[in-house]
Amino acid sequence: MLFLGPGRSDGGVSSGVWAYPGDRDIITAEFWTELDPIMEGLQPNSPAADTPDSPVEPLISTGVISQEEAIRRTLEEARIVLSGMIYGFDVLYTPQDRERKVEEELVIEARAEIPHGDPSLRVLQVRTSNNKYFVHVRYNLADFQQRRLQSWGSNTLTVAAGRGTEPLQGGYRAKFESFNQAIKNALREHLRPRYKNKPRRIKASVALTEPPYTVIDAGGYHSRVRLKIDIREVQPYSAY
Repeated sequence: MLFLGPGRSDGGVSSGVWAYPGDRDIITAEFWTELDPIMEGLQPNSPAADTPDSPVEPLISTGVISQEEAIRRTLEEARIVLSGMIYGFDVLYTPQDRERKVEEELVIEARAEIPHGDPSLRVLQVRTSNNKYFVHVRYNLADFQQRRLQSWGSNTLTVAAGRGTEPLQGGYRAKFESFNQAIKNALREHLRPRYKNKPRRIKASVALTEPPYTVIDAGGYHSRVRLKIDIREVQPYSAY
């Protein structure tokens, strides 16, 4: 799987985006990464973690990362998220069905991506707060990107929201996986009142309306997304 709220001034852990009215060829946003990442000593689903007499190791530090690495991580997130706002993602989702012995499958692929090293993506400012490194970026949109962004603003597309969680054990990339889970849950909530029976497979295109809002709590990344959704196909089990 690929991946991947408004900004806060209190040193919180959200990603922010601002597009200025009358200046739609520019997007500015702020992204963060932990300066001193932490992770659990034991995976929550490990056998030892399920044994009452086996103590779970405390949160441990993986070591302070360099400024260069912090910028690299935040720019990676910026590139993924801004691509998801401009171009969107194609989603193929198979819900789990225990009775039919069908395992859940989720594939999220970028429809197009801002390339690595794109000179239009620039760092404007950096700051540290609460053990986090924040990078404020600016992205200059080309004419064709402006048109793609505007096409997602169509009133014919539904707005949906979802939340996703991923354990810290996965490292900083687990934050991106929490975006994926939030997208999946937004899609599920959008379809739930529209389809009485669980579908066999769902194909859709989605676009982020803003960067995901993420907090770290209870040993995990907890993300919230807002999407524009374009349902392409819903396959019922009766079709097989």
